[in-house]
Amino acid sequence: MFAFATLARAAVLGALVTSAATVANAQDLRFGAGQQGSQNYGVNAALAQELTERGGFDASVQSFGGPTAYLPLLGTGELDLAAVVTPDLGDAIRGKGPFEGMAQDQIRIVAPLLPSPVALMVAADSGIKTVPDLKGKKVAWGMPAQASLQPYIEGFLANGGLTEEDVQAVPVSSVGAGVAALIDGKVDATLFALRAGKVVEADAAMGGVAWLPLDDSDEAVARMQEVAPEAYVLPVSADDGVTGISEDTNVMAYDYVLVARAGLEDEIVSKIATILMENTDEIAAKHKVLTALNKEALTRQYKLPYHPGAKAVLGGE
Repeated sequence: MFAFATLARAAVLGALVTSAATVANAQDLRFGAGQQGSQNYGVNAALAQELTERGGFDASVQSFGGPTAYLPLLGTGELDLAAVVTPDLGDAIRGKGPFEGMAQDQIRIVAPLLPSPVALMVAADSGIKTVPDLKGKKVAWGMPAQASLQPYIEGFLANGGLTEEDVQAVPVSSVGAGVAALIDGKVDATLFALRAGKVVEADAAMGGVAWLPLDDSDEAVARMQEVAPEAYVLPVSADDGVTGISEDTNVMAYDYVLVARAGLEDEIVSKIATILMENTDEIAAKHKVLTALNKEALTRQYKLPYHPGAKAVLGGE
């Protein structure tokens, strides 16, 4: 009896030691994200869950008001990772837009993740069919609450050979306010995400919406990227179920990108990139917010700094 009790205590003690060692060896990873309930928070939370379950990391997510609040914390080492869209990332690294004079040079790309398609929305019965048709028309402009998106409005116009001088720029506070202005007839076109919930609202309120197509010629794309460097043309099929898309249409896209602080250990970043590359389809199928995750996106190249730990797995400059 004594021997059995001693063995039982030893087994329990051994289990506790093993558990403690596992906790001690787990690598803490601190994600920064937007407000809880936002798409950005959902993307970061899904990635944190996958890295915890597949990589043995102890990943947590902290909510902030926006990228201007959490991206600088990568530079100070208070955060390790964040998924962010390229308009915000490009501004942060270059010290442009809301990061004017505050270039975040300690941020490194781990992996592009998935495309976020956007386009200029118009009323279906407006008679506006192409970007050049916007000449002299009212376009939602400025968006100080989302200043990083302004170059993408200008890039869309540039694709069609237009500039701010060719349209009537109507100031709005955000992309959501731009949709409200479109519904109210205060603007003729506004930039918005194709799959956002307000698209259905606008479609019902206006008797139908439409999206202006992009020109995918080399010259037109070059004009667009001169203004919005990380933007690219994304074909959307009429079969994709997007409200306002009745035929195959080229729209604009920018990506969600996973970034890390420059000082995060190479082996950790390499492990994260490997998890994403080796489990792409499973992760995409598991999380609705990551449905568009794909290997083509993971290997997309930008003229922005990559983390050396990711280069061996995904490539990059």
